[in-house]
Amino acid sequence: MKVRSSWGILTYVLLLVWAILTVMPLYWLFSATFKLPGEAMGYPPTFFPRHPTLRNFGTLLFKSEFGFKSYLNSIVIATGATLISTVSAMLAGFGFSRYRFPLRNQIFVFILLLQMIPLLAVIIPLYKLYSLYGLYDTRIGLMIVYAVRTVSMNTWLLKGYFDTVPVEIEEAALIDGCSMLQAFSRVSFPIAAPGVAAAAIFAFFRSWNEFMIAMILTSTVRPYTVELYRFLGEHGEVDWSLLGTASFIAIVPVLILFSFFQKYFIIGLAGGALKE
Repeated sequence: MKVRSSWGILTYVLLLVWAILTVMPLYWLFSATFKLPGEAMGYPPTFFPRHPTLRNFGTLLFKSEFGFKSYLNSIVIATGATLISTVSAMLAGFGFSRYRFPLRNQIFVFILLLQMIPLLAVIIPLYKLYSLYGLYDTRIGLMIVYAVRTVSMNTWLLKGYFDTVPVEIEEAALIDGCSMLQAFSRVSFPIAAPGVAAAAIFAFFRSWNEFMIAMILTSTVRPYTVELYRFLGEHGEVDWSLLGTASFIAIVPVLILFSFFQKYFIIGLAGGALKE
């Protein structure tokens, strides 16, 4: 009993340390948004703002060259990539789950292997391809490449989820006069909605936080991740209060989205794992 108690205490201590190390950077970022520049860059650092202020938000919005156009770009690009990735993965996952065709398993494994290709191995040919077809520095160009980077994982997730949906339900809908597309949209899709929500959240997070591709494939249509990088050298030195404010605003949509859809994300991942 003493051994079990000791291991239990050690486990809780390690979890507490991990939680502190995880939350501390977020808190430090949050506190910097309410500090004056001198306090944010001062030494020794202060754990709590001495004189809390909202001045950084006004400076960032009206006086900084950073602006909020980059956030609009990120919202449009991430939303478009999420729609493309989710719809494509949903149809592909349903097809792999319901239909038997030659080389089905091999093609499915190949799709998963695409996820393992390093980004740096394809970025140069991707740049040349985008320049050739007029997709460079466009929102639709980033939507497509972001969707391609997430559709493999989402296909695997949704294929596993559709495997848990009984085929007999769709067959009953077909007997009642529905087409296969109607059976999918009216029967299978509502049942698989948690898995679709998980795939959409995954695609949105990946698209929202991506940096390297946007840095190389854009020059004016910059998402916020690239603008944050450029903001570091805007005044010759880093203004941690403004940088913290810009970073905090970028985190807010992700926190709100995950807070509302966390339940569906967990259910979707669990359901997708229960495949045959």
